[in-house]
Amino acid sequence: MDNQLWYRLDHAAKMYSSIVSSRATTLFRVSATLTSQIDATHLQSALEATLRRFPFYKVQLKQGVFWYYLEATSQIPLVEEENYYPCMSLGIKRSGSFLFRVLYYNKRISVELSHSLTDGTGGLKFLQEMIIQYLHLKESIAVNNPEPDQKQLQSEIENSFLKYYEKEIPILKSRIGKSFKLPIALDKKGRYYITTGIIDVTELKQKAHYYETTVTILLTAIYIESLLKIQDDVARRHYPIVINVPVDMRSFFKSETMRNFFVSISPSIDSRLGNYEFTEIIDELKIEFRRLLSPKRLKQSIKRSVIGEKSFWLRIVPSPLKDIITPSIYSLFGESQYTSGLSNMGVVQMPSEIEQFIERFECYPPPSIGNKVKAFMISYQKHLYFSFGNLSKDRMLEREFFRNIRKKGIDVAIETNDEEN
Repeated sequence: MDNQLWYRLDHAAKMYSSIVSSRATTLFRVSATLTSQIDATHLQSALEATLRRFPFYKVQLKQGVFWYYLEATSQIPLVEEENYYPCMSLGIKRSGSFLFRVLYYNKRISVELSHSLTDGTGGLKFLQEMIIQYLHLKESIAVNNPEPDQKQLQSEIENSFLKYYEKEIPILKSRIGKSFKLPIALDKKGRYYITTGIIDVTELKQKAHYYETTVTILLTAIYIESLLKIQDDVARRHYPIVINVPVDMRSFFKSETMRNFFVSISPSIDSRLGNYEFTEIIDELKIEFRRLLSPKRLKQSIKRSVIGEKSFWLRIVPSPLKDIITPSIYSLFGESQYTSGLSNMGVVQMPSEIEQFIERFECYPPPSIGNKVKAFMISYQKHLYFSFGNLSKDRMLEREFFRNIRKKGIDVAIETNDEEN
């Protein structure tokens, strides 16, 4: 058992802890819909078992003199019945608050986690363990997970940014410049609209094969194509379409960390160069992904993530002052540079003996003022679930994207939590 009393934040978590607000909650969601109604008592027991397996998540955020840190706690979080919009403020800086919450509604179990604690991969692994524990209690499914030893626990709390940081590598320039922004207004605080498209994976793979590309590049191309069409319709001046694409670094560097370990790449299409055919967008993205997704390039992104913290001047700035200046820095060098964000959480694999009890998985992006509309996608068994998160009442991107999906001969069923659309 890991008996550590406190933890330094990883390099992504330090930034997210300083920018958190009622709008930029830093919360993302991973959820699973089961085949039967959720039993809250069993779910609470499953959560407690999951926290024994991943003790690093049983922490609270504390403000130090220069940096925030995580402090272990003996308190137990309680599962809650969901009754409002997803990914809304959790108050992670409030005394006694955890950096995640577990919600249930009808057949669905959801975990909303702050990026101050972990990333999508860590959050999904936490949810998967909780589902296994829940179905063990509810359906008497055997749990075959061996108890982790101290070495395993240490690998799961590793700061992998530091492990793969190389001082000699030149830093990757992060300033992109002006990009196209959707002309939409924020809705009232506390409202976050989700629109999910359910797409047959076989159809997507066939269409990707037709264009000689991957499903990720195909959907990114349709996303950009949709934004180009919107820009043509609404903008007098054209700017590049720039997409923020988080990359799970565990796919490129050995790591079992349950903390953040991702960087972002920014594939783009510059519409000032002229009109693009869909095949041209795909060809451009193939080149961009191949160029940016190499271990050498990604190590430059790791250095960019770490280097700021190593600055003498940043280290001596008191933590409360960092809370004031970091949001402006993040706005200048972060999501304000992008048109939108798009993340692929990949294919969810569950033990074969419990697959029959799970209908689907979904994931929702963290709300962002800089990118009022973002999207996450995740695949489970026969379907891919493509979910938009939107802080605005306007659905121009969602409509255009799913219209383009259908134009390419791909069926999609659409669900939304917005009663007016």
